[in-house]
Amino acid sequence: MCSPLDNYLTSVIFNKVNEVAPNIHLIFKASLNQNTEHQLRYQEIEFVVGYEEFRRPEFACVPLFKDEMILVASCKHPRISGPVTEADIYREEHAVVALDRYASFSLPRYSSVNKQTQIAYQGNAMVSVLNVVSQTHMVAIAPRWLASEYAEKLNLQLLPLSLKVNNRTCFFPA
Repeated sequence: MCSPLDNYLTSVIFNKVNEVAPNIHLIFKASLNQNTEHQLRYQEIEFVVGYEEFRRPEFACVPLFKDEMILVASCKHPRISGPVTEADIYREEHAVVALDRYASFSLPRYSSVNKQTQIAYQGNAMVSVLNVVSQTHMVAIAPRWLASEYAEKLNLQLLPLSLKVNNRTCFFPA
């Protein structure tokens, strides 16, 4: 289960399996790595739920759902207080999930050098990113469901993402 989906799906899956088959012992790991395809192929792991589509003939990647992406900023951000353009978004400093992590959640949004130069913080998990955003003038691109969960507690404002693609598909490789 990749981050940030682990926050959303782990308890749902764990509780449902426990309800239906209480003698099944589940072990969740909230990360992907370069060996994930190998581990799936040789049944070292049973399944993966994540934002990366496995594009190999031996896997059929089933789209599960699309997450709406939004812009997140502190309610105290001096320049962000309403709808913003793409140019406005990339003028701000950004907090992201580390781009060098395998299957980084943030990488697709920072494909160009110009966009990467705006990155001021790279964390290991989206929850850490939201926490940093809440205490700085940085912004982040995050799934609406996760940002909504922390918005009140962290004093975050959630804004529509004015980009051509404002969603991420979650996949289940089978």
